[in-house]
Amino acid sequence: MKQYSPPIEQLQCCLVKHQCCNFHLYGAASEQVESRQYTVVGPLTYAGYGLDVVEVQGTIFPVKAVSDYGVVCLGMSSDDWIVKKGLAQPRADVDGVRFDGTKYTCMLRDLDLSVFPVVYVNGDPSCFPGEQVNAIVSLGGSIDPGGFSKRVKNV
Repeated sequence: MKQYSPPIEQLQCCLVKHQCCNFHLYGAASEQVESRQYTVVGPLTYAGYGLDVVEVQGTIFPVKAVSDYGVVCLGMSSDDWIVKKGLAQPRADVDGVRFDGTKYTCMLRDLDLSVFPVVYVNGDPSCFPGEQVNAIVSLGGSIDPGGFSKRVKNV
């Protein structure tokens, strides 16, 4: 089966892995948090966003969404459209990618839109899907809009 690549976005944050949890760390350089207890990926990371499919109890990464009225959204704009308008158009189509990289097509009503997309992060843009982020940690203040997108803030 053909392999597909979901959209990713580049973030200036570190991914810190400690035991069974993954944290997206903003406000510190990777050398500041390096330790024998942690695995650190960064200072640049690449985030992809997955949505839960109710029917198959899995996750897909949207690549394209087509509204009930034929409006097509591609890449990251498909993620944004699904979160913002998805509940109003349950018959809209979504083309996405599963964890194994194969294409998956469903309707919006098949996705669990009651929760925000799950964030997956990796240090290499070609590695898919990366590690699921459990929380965002911001050192020294609030989350800077330049470091995180609105998508990541929903974790």
